[in-house]
This record gives sequence, C-alpha cells and structure tokens, in this order.
Amino acid sequence: MIKWPGKSNEMVAIHDFVPTLAAIIGADLPMDRPYDGVDQSAFFLGKQKKSNREHLITFINNEIEALRWRHYRIYPKSFIGSFNNPSQEGILGVNLEKNGGLEIYNIEADPREQINIGADNAWVIANWFRFVAEYNQSLKKYPNPPGVTLTDTNFGR
Repeated sequence: MIKWPGKSNEMVAIHDFVPTLAAIIGADLPMDRPYDGVDQSAFFLGKQKKSNREHLITFINNEIEALRWRHYRIYPKSFIGSFNNPSQEGILGVNLEKNGGLEIYNIEADPREQINIGADNAWVIANWFRFVAEYNQSLKKYPNPPGVTLTDTNFGR
C-alpha cells in the first residue's frame, strides 16, 4: 500500500504504477514491449501539480467501453443492470448498442453520471475520436491478447 499526503482530483491509473515505481527507484524498463502507463513520479513527489495522464480508455474484454478525458467520461454504449443484479454497470451489467451519439458526463459536477450532457457538449467527442484513433494505431504494432471470457470452454486453445 502507498499513502501520499494531501488530496487531488488528478487522474492516475493502475497502469501507471510500473513506469512510476521504475522511475522512483532508477530502474530501466525493458523496451521490447509497450506500456499503457505513464511515469507519475514527478506528480507523486510534489515536483509538479498536474498528473501526466490526461485520458484513460476503459475496456471490457477487448471492447472500448468508456474514455475518461479530463473531467469528462464518454461512453459509446449504454449500460443497464442485468436481471436482479445490483450492479448497474460493467461486466455484470447489460451493454446496449446505440444508434448514434455518445453519452458524455461531467464527472466532477455529476459524479454519479446521471445527466448526459452530450447534446450541449458535442465538442468533447473530438477527443474520443483522437484518443481511440491513437489507440487503434498502436494495435498495428502491439495487438492486444484475447479478452477474458467465462463462457469459452476451449480456454483460448
């Protein structure tokens, strides 16, 4: 466990731990593989006020399910709770394909993501396309491994 004094709304992802800890201890990371994380050591050590992460793509299996950019969360699909399941989102919920617009939430003003502000903030969508395009470009050199499934009885064979 790591405890740092103070509070911040800056974005840090679990992916950032490997490059951050490597930088703190002065270790070189192997360069024969990609890293989804960014070095946050200057942020954690108080040398800068802002995180080095501006966005984070969220997946369920190999499908992009959301993008967080700054204080916005953008969804290409809608989620509803599954049959008698208290979970409203994620792997235990139900994905609904949409016919068009993305859902956009200002998670700073609306942390429960109850008010879709997409109609009035369509300019945010440009960032969706930018970051998803960058991610898709990276797959050409470093394709993802198969996603996890609980129903595949061949276990990836």
